Amino acid sequence: MNRSDNDAHHRFKNQHALVTGASSGIGLAIAQALAAEGTQIHAVARSWPKSPQEWHVHSADFTVEADVKRLATEVSASAAPLDLLIHCAGALEIGTVADFPIAQLDVMYQVNVRAPFLLTQLLLPRLTQTTGQIVFINSSAAVAPNTTLAGYSSTKAAIKSIADCLRLEVNPSGVRVMSVYPGKTASVMQKRAHELAGKPYDAENLMQPDDVAQMVLSALALPKTAEMTDLHIRPMKK
Repeated sequence: MNRSDNDAHHRFKNQHALVTGASSGIGLAIAQALAAEGTQIHAVARSWPKSPQEWHVHSADFTVEADVKRLATEVSASAAPLDLLIHCAGALEIGTVADFPIAQLDVMYQVNVRAPFLLTQLLLPRLTQTTGQIVFINSSAAVAPNTTLAGYSSTKAAIKSIADCLRLEVNPSGVRVMSVYPGKTASVMQKRAHELAGKPYDAENLMQPDDVAQMVLSALALPKTAEMTDLHIRPMKK
């Protein structure tokens, strides 16, 4: 392996990343991909059935504001810089507008909108210091209407708007902001979505979390003269 090939596999060496929703699915895949390139990982999940020993593991319930603030304090207490903030945590419920329980809508807004907004706000000074990068793992539901996804889609449309506004605010400081819109991806959440919709779940027919992770890392590795703002990824089998 020549020097350039070796460098290509250590694009994020010695950087520090905070990845939410990192216990499974896309969040886990992104954290693992970054760790393989030498990134120091702060990994967040509501619970950890099995946590990687080499990561800095945090537990937080994103429906609880105090948990979000504690998480920001824990990360900020470290003397290390923060280069990457990657929002992967999410909540999903389905139902029509006519019969959707409003309490479930509140939970989705807390997890999908309020928590990432607050966490970004609290950690923004550290990301500005490093001219870091912020990633919002969104969903194709943000841009594609569905008869049973009004609640979920509204949260994803909201976080898209937040990301777009944030980009305008922080680009002058050198901070990049990217929204990622995966289509159906094999994951615990996608399996549950199929079950709620009464549809068969076949993970092999969907995108894989590693597919999304590799595209995200490629976009993050762009030279500082460029910025990927919106990344849309779809499974080949429609």
